[in-house]
Amino acid sequence: MDEIYTPAEVVDKLKASLGDSMLDSSIRVRAEGVKKRENTNVWITIQKEAIHQAVEELKKIRYPHLSCISGYDKGPEDHNLRVQYIFSLYGGIEKTEFMVIFSIDIPKADPHIPTITDLMEGAAFTEQEKREYLGIVVDGLPPAKHRFFLPQDFPSNIYPLRKDEKKIPDSMIKNLWACGRPENRPPATLEDE
Repeated sequence: MDEIYTPAEVVDKLKASLGDSMLDSSIRVRAEGVKKRENTNVWITIQKEAIHQAVEELKKIRYPHLSCISGYDKGPEDHNLRVQYIFSLYGGIEKTEFMVIFSIDIPKADPHIPTITDLMEGAAFTEQEKREYLGIVVDGLPPAKHRFFLPQDFPSNIYPLRKDEKKIPDSMIKNLWACGRPENRPPATLEDE
């Protein structure tokens, strides 16, 4: 675990472990900011059943930092949701950090995925977010006592980030300016005043 691997070596190690469960991979380098500092991302598409094994293997290479788990609906013409597990690998040496992103398609009709909280307890919060906003069933994640992200009276079968026919009820949509714009506020000062 003390060895620092390049992004290509990480892809090779994961491919050797995951086999056919690893569907695709790419390494993308971008230069950002005024100094055009390079930033490397390793994108790996895997089957949903392989997420647990993929995280276990990543931990063997170098203990990863789970940045977040993102998710989105791929649209009405696609029958899948996309979930991305975004990890940062850092070897403790300057310019060795890079991101590893596991992308997974999950069928909208059966949106199950295994939890990774037994490997990383901190994943529970972001897995709960995917449960509430996208309706993903995270197998092995204990049920929450209350909602974290949506109002407690929000309908249980509507997921705000889905692009399907079920919408947020009009009664729950608030007009932010219904009470009027604030009055008698002092004007904003400009920097050259």
